Amino acid sequence: MKLRLLEELMSHKAKMDPSFIPEPLGPIDYCYVRPQHIPSVNALCREFFWPGVDLSECLQYSDFSVVALYKKVVIGFGFMVPDVKYNVAYISFLFVHPEWRGAGIATFMVYHLIQTCMGKDVTLHVSATNSAMLLYQRFGFKPEEFIVDFYDKYYPEESKECRHAFLLRLKR
Repeated sequence: MKLRLLEELMSHKAKMDPSFIPEPLGPIDYCYVRPQHIPSVNALCREFFWPGVDLSECLQYSDFSVVALYKKVVIGFGFMVPDVKYNVAYISFLFVHPEWRGAGIATFMVYHLIQTCMGKDVTLHVSATNSAMLLYQRFGFKPEEFIVDFYDKYYPEESKECRHAFLLRLKR
């Protein structure tokens, strides 16, 4: 929404002043998580998912992470734990800011994460109502289990979000 508003403002400015040249949109950059990303990652998680979260521990597995940046602003991230069980990795978090969804960011991040653990099964939990289920299925993830109230410990009591989750697995 903010990007659409910015585009509208730029187009209006260009109509009013034909000599106006808008600043070009920047690229989306991807990198491994770094300590300076953690405050932004935590803020996004607190705002959109889990109010009490601190993802500093993801720095332990920075080779199994991806952070999406637009002009140095964190707009998405994904974290994986490489060895939750023998030959199994676990995607613990995957998030794209709502205003950036639909731009292919999550697709790139899932691809990156599953490539870091070649030869291993990859598992994750996803809310039963999360549209990302379609993304995961495109990569070959299959539902393995339905877990009632999985997100109870994460969402605040007043949250209207679905508390049930599917455990998905990508078999290798």
